[in-house]
Amino acid sequence: MKKGLVFLTLLAGLSAAEIVLPSEKALFQVPSGASLELEFRSLQPGEVLLVSLPDPAGVRRAVVVFRDREYVLTSALRFAFVGLDLGLEPGSFPMTVTFERTNGGRESVRRDIVVEAKEFPRKKLWVKENFALPPKEVEERIRREAELVAWVYGIITPRWLGDGAFFQPNEGKVFPNFGQRRIYNDAPRSTHTGVDIAAPQGDPIRAANAGKVVLASHLYLSGNAVIIDHGLGVFSFYGHMSKILVKRGQAVGKGDVIGKCGTTGRSTGPHLHWAVRVFDSRVDPFSLFSFESPSFNNKELSR
Repeated sequence: MKKGLVFLTLLAGLSAAEIVLPSEKALFQVPSGASLELEFRSLQPGEVLLVSLPDPAGVRRAVVVFRDREYVLTSALRFAFVGLDLGLEPGSFPMTVTFERTNGGRESVRRDIVVEAKEFPRKKLWVKENFALPPKEVEERIRREAELVAWVYGIITPRWLGDGAFFQPNEGKVFPNFGQRRIYNDAPRSTHTGVDIAAPQGDPIRAANAGKVVLASHLYLSGNAVIIDHGLGVFSFYGHMSKILVKRGQAVGKGDVIGKCGTTGRSTGPHLHWAVRVFDSRVDPFSLFSFESPSFNNKELSR
């Protein structure tokens, strides 16, 4: 059930203690009436926030600053995605919105975003020893592949390539294991930064949204993997596939088949490892499913 819309208005003498708490939506508003909407599923590590400009009339641009990153909204691009990384410690983080008006005026409003703690599951898994503790001869390969993936995530497309809302790339059973602390062969090894979807060997894997393929390669730990750039710092990752059916640089539509389910890399059986990055934040892919903003669902507004 929706808890309603929290209206946050900049008034004279406003206390800095006024904060945004989990309520699924909040409105940042200044005396002139200009406003920005903040929408989210929850305020916890691993979540995505959507900021949007519901009415750009009289606003040249709105500049949002949160955790040292700047997001610029205009009448041509009225939304942006903000990630709360999986490893973010709970606490209060300021968000500042500055409205630059077409008449040359400027108005700002600041609120503290309260991020709550979240408990993530733990699980023991058994894999081949060369994946639990990779041999010395592949350590350099793993390091180079990690650098390659980080480089891919660092190239930001400043426009939206997506087409409406995201959807689940395979209809198999979803395991709620985002953020899972994994123990391979009795030794703590990694944190699971995506979700696993069980599917038969060879089952089609589809693009969760439109975008451009920026990586299509075999990685030691992730097996056959594809990364799609959706624009505005949003990327989706698909791993352990038996076969890759797209090439780097290829444009894909939402729902296009990009590969087939498999068990390549560090895997205990056929499944899809599906993950999403928002800039450098590792987020739960399903946190993208909760948005209702017209600007997010209307691709025309981002062109």
